[in-house]
Amino acid sequence: MVGNDNPVKSRQESGSDSAPRLSDDRLYRALASTQRRRLLCFLLEAGETTVDELATVLTGWTAAEQGAMGTKEDREQLRMALRHIHLPLLADVGLVTYDRESGTVDIEALAPAVSELIRESVDREQSSPV
Repeated sequence: MVGNDNPVKSRQESGSDSAPRLSDDRLYRALASTQRRRLLCFLLEAGETTVDELATVLTGWTAAEQGAMGTKEDREQLRMALRHIHLPLLADVGLVTYDRESGTVDIEALAPAVSELIRESVDREQSSPV
């Protein structure tokens, strides 16, 4: 939905009446990005948030992982990627609701197996040696 001035549609508005399932290839494409897995994991714990807060949290997460300080430029670059790439994709798959106008993001009701897959992938990523 990039380029559309309307908020990204939820799965109910887009005509899909079921949450993403483990057998859905689109789910795995959405989870291919470390940033998307991390933001989903954050939303599973925190609930509704804003694009700005997500950018701050994810910039800090990456900086801590790298042992460096995240810059304002890093945060702004990530905020733009969230708004134009990551959140629209996740909304199209039915993992989040994203309102471009208000800048709010919330996790959709996910099947327990999907939530566990997200948490497990982030946990394993954090416990693997760099």
